Amino acid sequence: MSAIEQIGDNRYSLKARGTSMVLEQVNGGWRVKTKNAATRAWSMGGESWKEFATLAQVEANYKSWRGIAALVETQNQQAH
Repeated sequence: MSAIEQIGDNRYSLKARGTSMVLEQVNGGWRVKTKNAATRAWSMGGESWKEFATLAQVEANYKSWRGIAALVETQNQQAH
């Protein structure tokens, strides 16, 4: 399992199975940006993204992000 790395305020990244992903908080929800062989081929080197209302939805759609809700909650508690 790949490690989730915090790369900024409410911004996280991970690499899993040839895919690089960035999760960031936007507009009260969360956006997952994905870059892999398929996005490079179809988007001329770009990335694709999906938006979710909650981190629970992110975890339900991406196995690699399981545990992110607990990580974000812990970090928010430590910040206060």
